[in-house]
Amino acid sequence: MVALSVDVTPSGLVNACDTTDVVTRDPRHRYRRFRDTGAMTTIDQPVPGTPCWVDAATPTLEAHQALQRFLTDLYGWTWRDGDEASSHYATATHEGSPVMGLFVDETAPSHPTTYFATRDSAASVARVRDLGGDVTVGPVEVPGLGWTTIVTDPVGATHGLWEPLSFPGFGRMHEPGAPGWFDHVSRDAELAARYYIGLTGHSVIEPEPGLRILQHEGGWFASVTQPQVEEAMPRWNPVFVVEQLARTLDVVRRHGGLVLVEEMPVPGSSISVFRDPVVGSVMTVMAAGVPA
Repeated sequence: MVALSVDVTPSGLVNACDTTDVVTRDPRHRYRRFRDTGAMTTIDQPVPGTPCWVDAATPTLEAHQALQRFLTDLYGWTWRDGDEASSHYATATHEGSPVMGLFVDETAPSHPTTYFATRDSAASVARVRDLGGDVTVGPVEVPGLGWTTIVTDPVGATHGLWEPLSFPGFGRMHEPGAPGWFDHVSRDAELAARYYIGLTGHSVIEPEPGLRILQHEGGWFASVTQPQVEEAMPRWNPVFVVEQLARTLDVVRRHGGLVLVEEMPVPGSSISVFRDPVVGSVMTVMAAGVPA
């Protein structure tokens, strides 16, 4: 598992604010219900073709430990630490469930990699190539846990494939301290959308021009859009849910991070964007809804 670095804000999440049919169809609007009712969002097995894991790299062990401390303060996570043989691969947990990985690799960029679940790595790799993507790593077995593959899609964005054995990926989603949305940004959103339709087997809808939404059985799980800044590089951006944006940004500033977007409204919630204080990766968080 490796990571790809980018330095821009998630335009797809911002663009999604303009949709009018979003309240009943966008899973981000489940946050309010989760918070108010205490409903659990645990995951036993990922749906094939949907995001199931995120991890990121740091160049040194010291940076790895510093980023762990920052993320712990930010999200309240605890960690299962790996040893040197595993590149110090550490798994962040929320309420005992895995939500993100972090490892040491001086050659890997630091922006998180988003992985899509598959039941057959070989078949998925064949589809990647047929659809114009490039397989850069794997499939490689992580002993006893699953098979990992790193891919570059036809527009240049890196993502992973994960075929689970004993480790399914995220144990929780769509609640504070866990991932809740995924945004793909590139100059050719139409080509990217065709690729992910073919790869995942899921459908794409376009609720408004320029905004494409990946969905599974009517549930939205990711956006495919064009960037809002000239220097934007193709990438996937995972978005994590927090209880309060103000508290989150206080933590960012206290640790020396840079706030890029203080607070931007989205339907039923708001987002903030910042650079982490350790490796400078851009991160996006979303509030867990507005009070009922």
